[in-house]
Amino acid sequence: MPKKRMTPIKATLIFIICTAYFFLLLFTLLPFLKSNFSMNSAVYWFITGYFLFIPLFVFDIIMVKNEGNRGIKQITRALNIKPFTKRDWAYAVVGLLLVIVCTGVIFGSSFLLHKCFGMRLLTTTPWFIEVQPFQGIEKLLLLIWLPMFFFNIVGEEILWRGYIQNRLENKYSWLLCAFLWLLFHLPFGIDLMIMAIPAIIIIPYTFYRTHNTLVAIFIHGIYNGPIFVAIALGLIK
Repeated sequence: MPKKRMTPIKATLIFIICTAYFFLLLFTLLPFLKSNFSMNSAVYWFITGYFLFIPLFVFDIIMVKNEGNRGIKQITRALNIKPFTKRDWAYAVVGLLLVIVCTGVIFGSSFLLHKCFGMRLLTTTPWFIEVQPFQGIEKLLLLIWLPMFFFNIVGEEILWRGYIQNRLENKYSWLLCAFLWLLFHLPFGIDLMIMAIPAIIIIPYTFYRTHNTLVAIFIHGIYNGPIFVAIALGLIK
């Protein structure tokens, strides 16, 4: 089943709607949870994340099915989900290393500016999460985080890359997707937007070069997952 083409206007509209929905959750559901339930602050985000990323995942599957794709094979093919080739592995590994190194450069620069000129350090957590490292049995909360993390990474990548970027015709469409993905991070705050710039540029580019959504999922997941676990366990602040 040949995939349908998408206009930049439609792609932009989808990103804007998703970003607006993200803001809506942060100013409705999240305050409701904080006002009515007493729990580790990270759990408020886990629950909000389920309400954000599961709909993204479901929306993408629905849109692909509306193109006439039926069954797992057709759906995965329509989303450019396919086994890694040696070339894919090269882009995945190099892309991941570049994201890590470039993010380190940004954070290192922030540290130097703080040390030399007293500028505020970039924060590594969103404004809506008060970091309380998991203690003792609270570490089991990572079992609640794990499915949300799956829908976060896979839900975003099959939508941004497998569905939207995959259907844009222009060879520079990865730049548009990178810019729109940066806007989607606006609810996280300026600090995290700055920290995320390497991933926001490199992941769409690696998809453009490989046309394999799994490469984007690999980089996004391996980069984000360990960082959150380290923060949750109090290994980094």
